[in-house]
Amino acid sequence: MIWEIEDGPRAIEGLDERGRPRPEYAAGLGLVPAPIGRRILAMVIEGLFIGLLQLPMLLVALPAIIGAVGTADPADAVFGRPDAVWIVVTFVVPYALTTVFLLVQLILFGRRGVTLGKAFTGLRAVNVKTLERPRFWRGAVVRYLVQVASLLVPMLGPLLVIALSPLFDPDRRRRGWPDLAAQTYLVDIRKGLNPYDAKRMRIARKTLATDLRDEKASLPSLATPASGPATDVYIPVARNRGGVLGAPKERAGGGERPAAEEGPVAPIQESPFAVDSAPAAAPPTREPVVLARQAAEPPAPVASPAPAAAPAPGPASAPQPTPRPEPIEEPATPSSSVAPAETLLPGATSSTWSAPDLMPSPAAAPTASLLLDSGEQLEVPATGAVLGRAPSVAGADAGAAPLAVADSTKSVSKTHVALRWVDGALVAVDLGSTNGSGVIRDGAETELDAGVPATLRSGDTLRFGDRHASVRLT
Repeated sequence: MIWEIEDGPRAIEGLDERGRPRPEYAAGLGLVPAPIGRRILAMVIEGLFIGLLQLPMLLVALPAIIGAVGTADPADAVFGRPDAVWIVVTFVVPYALTTVFLLVQLILFGRRGVTLGKAFTGLRAVNVKTLERPRFWRGAVVRYLVQVASLLVPMLGPLLVIALSPLFDPDRRRRGWPDLAAQTYLVDIRKGLNPYDAKRMRIARKTLATDLRDEKASLPSLATPASGPATDVYIPVARNRGGVLGAPKERAGGGERPAAEEGPVAPIQESPFAVDSAPAAAPPTREPVVLARQAAEPPAPVASPAPAAAPAPGPASAPQPTPRPEPIEEPATPSSSVAPAETLLPGATSSTWSAPDLMPSPAAAPTASLLLDSGEQLEVPATGAVLGRAPSVAGADAGAAPLAVADSTKSVSKTHVALRWVDGALVAVDLGSTNGSGVIRDGAETELDAGVPATLRSGDTLRFGDRHASVRLT
């Protein structure tokens, strides 16, 4: 057994800065105000039961006492009768039973917030600040004293105090004058949460206190704007010797590559992934490249046309030497890097350009993470995971990762729930835990049956025992 020692007064949740209860906090937990009709019905049931206890006295003892009032000796008129013992029994026993019944009512109301009528009508009473038991003196005794005081004014008093005063509640929670005096709050457990279900109440408080909503920042769109022309273009260039697609390196000394070493520029293609930026400069126009082995071959002889008649032959001029083409160094790229003919763009040759690798990369496998109610984040690997206080993996979860979750209350089993990947979807499977598991989606919880998988979505809340975890899928 673990003993907890509180250092100071326990903080009360659901109060404003002035210490007044906030109605929205109780509504967020799932507490529903008791309807007026059932409140009145509960009072009627308790009144009828008290009348049933008083029935022998009303039928036997009370007529004998009323008949003895007008005689000279009322005591002798009552106790001198042959049925005097029966008269005393019918007076004392109903009175004692009524007293015991009212005392039990007060004790049950102070400790459990229930009475005979409230048990039949599905109502419970709690302290309006702590949302716990009302307690005996302030919650039960004060409330019943106000109700009994209303009987001093027959008919009008009970009608105003018990039946109509809940309509005047400024917080719209149907708290009548007896509730305001006793600081109590009547709730409907048939349509809402039962505040005396400790487990459900603890889960509701943790869920309301912890923000488990998965808030994601809006990301910019990668799509091409629908309006306006695309300004950026994609220009495929040749691979360098390192196999990296990009612009060729500059020569040492900062000079540009000679025009003879540069291949023809491929036509400009528009990219579907263009973004708004400054327009790219148009590529310069270059002359087609002449390979060295082609330039080294002597030119074929060409027949000269017949010379025209000249008036007088002058001195023959010295023949101009034919310029010898400078050899051009061929790229030292292996023949395997030359792109097939069908992949070359118009105007390019196989020796100067190779097709870039534009194949899309395969889609990344989905990943998941759990954000616990304590703020700790757990990653779910591709092999799945098993959650618990001391999880063990076996059988269908032999390759899963054991994720230990601390729980001082031991509401989480040692091996509680498994997370598995099935066809790209994350599913949760309860492994026969003691306190069960559930999936909370859009404020509604679905209990998980042991061994039955349930698909999880991003933003769901996984409950295992009294712990909670927000599911994030990417």
